[in-house]
Amino acid sequence: MKEFMTKMSKKINKASQMLLILFFIIAFVSTVYQVFSRFVLQSSVMQNMLPMVDFSVFNLSWIEELIRYLFVWIVFLGIGIVYKSKEHAQVEILLHYFSENWKSKLQVLIEVINSAVFLFLIVYGWSILKFTSQQLSPSMGLNMTLIYGAVFVCSLICLIHSIVNILGLVFEKEKSAEMVQASMEKENPHLGS
Repeated sequence: MKEFMTKMSKKINKASQMLLILFFIIAFVSTVYQVFSRFVLQSSVMQNMLPMVDFSVFNLSWIEELIRYLFVWIVFLGIGIVYKSKEHAQVEILLHYFSENWKSKLQVLIEVINSAVFLFLIVYGWSILKFTSQQLSPSMGLNMTLIYGAVFVCSLICLIHSIVNILGLVFEKEKSAEMVQASMEKENPHLGS
């Protein structure tokens, strides 16, 4: 089970990274287009050069909404990626004062608490999706479940990563206990019998 969950976590993280890059590219290109259409095409210089062309048709109001929704997804996908790589903000002061045995127990407890929070967010995110299923975005006419689904998807991704972390900590603890037992038996062969 650990191998399956680890592979799934890695694949989900890779897919999240690809989506994040794609969303960043779309948001960047859209932002550059909006700035260009507002400040270059609608400038007084362009209007004086080509008075017969109405450049306001190039200013698309729905692009701002698209950029906003892309950034929502970028943030929530980024949460899962950062959580997977354990680069999120942590308070580690207690870990420095505990023995190795207590450190691993505390790390498992922290991951269990994280998993509980992610489960809560999954349930809460699902209720948000039910509530927003009849709402449409103002400019693009998108169903708002596509936007609020970021909370649900992010929580699901983080829960999978958290389960992998718990399994890794538990199996690491068992492996280190087996290694200690094996080294003790190697030093004193009469101990094992």
